[in-house]
Amino acid sequence: MVPQSSELLTSLIVATLGRSRELEGLLRSLAAQKRGDFEIIVVDQNIDDRLAPILDGWADRLRIKRVRAESRGVCRARNIGAAHARGQWLLFPDDDCWYPHDFLCRLDKLRSEHPVAFYSGRAVDAQGRTIMGAFESKPGPIGRDSVWTTLIEWMMVVRRDAFEAASGFDEALGPGAGTPWGAYEAQDLALGLLTAGYVGYYDPDLTGHHPDERSDRISAAGIAKIRTYNVGMGYVMRKHGYGFLVYLPRLLRPLAGVAVYTLSGRLEMARRSWGIFSGRWSGWRGAPTPESNRT
Repeated sequence: MVPQSSELLTSLIVATLGRSRELEGLLRSLAAQKRGDFEIIVVDQNIDDRLAPILDGWADRLRIKRVRAESRGVCRARNIGAAHARGQWLLFPDDDCWYPHDFLCRLDKLRSEHPVAFYSGRAVDAQGRTIMGAFESKPGPIGRDSVWTTLIEWMMVVRRDAFEAASGFDEALGPGAGTPWGAYEAQDLALGLLTAGYVGYYDPDLTGHHPDERSDRISAAGIAKIRTYNVGMGYVMRKHGYGFLVYLPRLLRPLAGVAVYTLSGRLEMARRSWGIFSGRWSGWRGAPTPESNRT
């Protein structure tokens, strides 16, 4: 039986394409939250009906709304889902992530202790090890310097009125957008929120789980993927007015990696480092005119 609540506190918006059974892990983790003040909005971009039997199987335990979206792009789907949301807060799970059974209770505690407009936590694997980037080890406010080490899309919780005031996700970013800029949509949103005067807070003890993708670091597909992500970094940093001298170390580090890996005979890692460098440089060069001269 679906838990009932007089007030919807959180809307979880899941953009999905090409997956089916992977969604079961997320839904199972949400059913374990044992509370009724949230809804799940599944934005289905599939051309077939593969999700119907899966969602129907959870309909008696979770409040789920399925929204069909013909247009592709994860950020487009998230914005579509947000337009249907009734909760005060928005969370954007990946379709293959899952959360600890006390995730929403931890989030309540965080909101009570640090009342701000948006929050973020840390990505971990099934064993609790940090994955998907470097994350700060200590909690604190999210600022322009720390958005790169405190944010990932499916661990970002945003008050709905702030999300709307910031115009939501930039639909030119992220997988499926049809542009070169394949990632860093969470950082883009957070920077837009900060520019609008909203405050964010990061807590590494607020964790969520995701499959670890590090095994695919040196395949051609893995290198192409990481390059696309880094094109997004260049786009976002220039869009939000970071100066070139601030950006320069992010170009020099992967270039140094090319040299070190080449000299040590690790040519696959050298190609990966070159993909990161070329992506970052391409993203910077192709970004729109900066919004300001902030550094």
